[in-house]
Amino acid sequence: MMLAMVLDHPGGADTFRPEERPIPEATATHSVLEVMAFGVNHADLITRAGGSPDVRFPRVIGIEAVGRVHATSPASGLEVGQRVVTLMGGLGRDFDGTYQEYALVPNSQLYPVGIEMAWNRLATIPESFYTALGSLDRMHLTAGDALLIRGGTSSVGLAAMQLAKSFGVRVTSTTRSPGKIARLEALGADEVLVDAGTLPGTERFDGVLELVGAATLDDSMGHAAPRGCVVVTGGLGGQWTVPDFDPFSIRGYLTNFQSTEVNPALLRHMLTLVAQQGLSLPIVGEFPLPDVGRAHEALETSTEMGKIVVSVAH
Repeated sequence: MMLAMVLDHPGGADTFRPEERPIPEATATHSVLEVMAFGVNHADLITRAGGSPDVRFPRVIGIEAVGRVHATSPASGLEVGQRVVTLMGGLGRDFDGTYQEYALVPNSQLYPVGIEMAWNRLATIPESFYTALGSLDRMHLTAGDALLIRGGTSSVGLAAMQLAKSFGVRVTSTTRSPGKIARLEALGADEVLVDAGTLPGTERFDGVLELVGAATLDDSMGHAAPRGCVVVTGGLGGQWTVPDFDPFSIRGYLTNFQSTEVNPALLRHMLTLVAQQGLSLPIVGEFPLPDVGRAHEALETSTEMGKIVVSVAH
């Protein structure tokens, strides 16, 4: 038997219900993942609160995890005991996700990882670094270019900063809190701007990563170089559309990145970079699986920069 943290309906952080279930069995197309740890994401908070209309309840949510292959079929190309990561592709939305001790995952969505790293630290990587690299990949930046990260204190913002710095890119990050400037600089930012809705200064950037979203997009586009690229990846500001948007206001290029469907080659590239550079996010909170509701509360209230992780005991 195993423990699963089930949502019977949308609600607050206290809505999770512990349930003992049989460990799933592998099929020709699905393997059983022994979940060792996972990061908690803002997308999880939205789903838990009922903000994902395509999710049907009851559901075990959770869009990423790291762990080992517990059971598989001969044709899967996987081996029992192999270290793997999984993320997105309907995980925790279309089918039960990773808020459980064992998860039945499509073989194609289990990605081998050779990084020798503690499980909790490895859990800071999959979704945040994949999303960050996918966004940077759209910009085609090279060493010496300048990048603006709007929403630099978020986990994706921190991952993008680390990756960009490893490419030799100069990084300017933003925060709404002057008290976070020193910490962002310590984590690698070359410059930090305080974001009051509009950014100070006249510098134009070769790439702009927009993680706040529609609320600041117009201002972010004004900070792009004539041939710069603005990539909209997040919606931390809670606004999803731009009223009276004028397409002729676009400076340079405007696109977006979504991690909904994983590109295996891009994910492998990300894992290689992480291994080569020794990258990960600071862990600002760690909880056991039965306390996943407390992990949600921590993410909702945290002012720290980094990842909240749930570690699963076996």
